[in-house]
Parts: sequence; C-alpha cells; structure tokens
Amino acid sequence: MTPSVANFLLIHFPGGSGKGAAAADAFLTERAILLRRVDNYGFPNALRMTVGTHDQNRAVVAALGEFLKG
Repeated sequence: MTPSVANFLLIHFPGGSGKGAAAADAFLTERAILLRRVDNYGFPNALRMTVGTHDQNRAVVAALGEFLKG
C-alpha cells in the first residue's frame, strides 16, 4: 500500500494471471471508468484513482471487485 495525502488513491494489483494494472485498466475502460496508469512513475502494476462522488467511488469498487473475482 502507498500512503496518500491528496485526493487520489494508488491502487496496486497483484499482477500475473491477467490481474495486473494493464488488464484492470482495459476492464475498467470498457465500463467507462477511467483511472490513470502510473507506469512512468515507477508503478507498473498500479492505477491512480481520483476520489469522486459517493456513487462514482462505489462504481469503481464494484467494478474492481468484478475484475478481481472474474
């Protein structure tokens, strides 16, 4: 986990078995949920999520749960 002191979270993915950040990004993008890749910052297996509204945050959490489960 990476501590956050701003309005975003850095979400780390386990990688392997198609569960890395690139796969998560593609999965979320298909659902019109856009997070930011942070490969250039030295985090190839993480996505940056800006904190949104309650409904937006719940949509991201639900989609990530579906991604990791599937």
